[in-house]
Amino acid sequence: MKRAIIICFLLIIELKSHAQSTYVIAQDTRSVNELPTDFKRKLSFDFKWRNVVGVPGAGNFSGMLTLAPWEDNSGNKNHQLNFNDGGIFYRTASHLATQWEPWQKLVIEDANGNVSIGTTNPQGYKLAVAGNMIAESIKVKLQGAWPDYVFHDQYNLPSLNQVESFIKLNRHLPEIPSEAEIQKNGQNLGEMNSKLLKKVEELTLYLISQQKEIEILKEKMLKLECK
Repeated sequence: MKRAIIICFLLIIELKSHAQSTYVIAQDTRSVNELPTDFKRKLSFDFKWRNVVGVPGAGNFSGMLTLAPWEDNSGNKNHQLNFNDGGIFYRTASHLATQWEPWQKLVIEDANGNVSIGTTNPQGYKLAVAGNMIAESIKVKLQGAWPDYVFHDQYNLPSLNQVESFIKLNRHLPEIPSEAEIQKNGQNLGEMNSKLLKKVEELTLYLISQQKEIEILKEKMLKLECK
């Protein structure tokens, strides 16, 4: 797709650079949604009703750039770029196809280098997505320390009585954001995973301590039974 877009713009620049009087003129074909077979060895720019060509975005009108590199399928697919008030959209089709493939929006970074998908306000983030995401793998690299320090001898493990008092007062675990905070600010996945691991490690220490107490009690009971 990137290659087709680059070719389109290079062709326009080439036309303009060779002769200042040569331009790509916008043809008024606003009411027509041409099929891929209507374009052969052609670069064209057309004025279109946005709803006629079925392109997403905003505004009533759009400009459409079409590149048909050859007259049959041996020259690969035909390509179209649509420019409207909602952004830049792209679609393609085999030369002999009876319809175009679905429109796809080009994702372009803003002046600050931020990318927005499904929204126009990245709120200062490098990537902002309004909607669901799916991925096979996500790697979060923390700048801070991983909480294995919980297992260091100098770590001050809170007593269960202290934890209980905090929960009764605040209705959530120490160092873990409350429901209200998450609803307002969202959550940092890397930071939250680190905090949850810390709680798991603390819980492990509590269990080890309790197991030792249980073993001591068992020994005492055995001694009492033997008397």
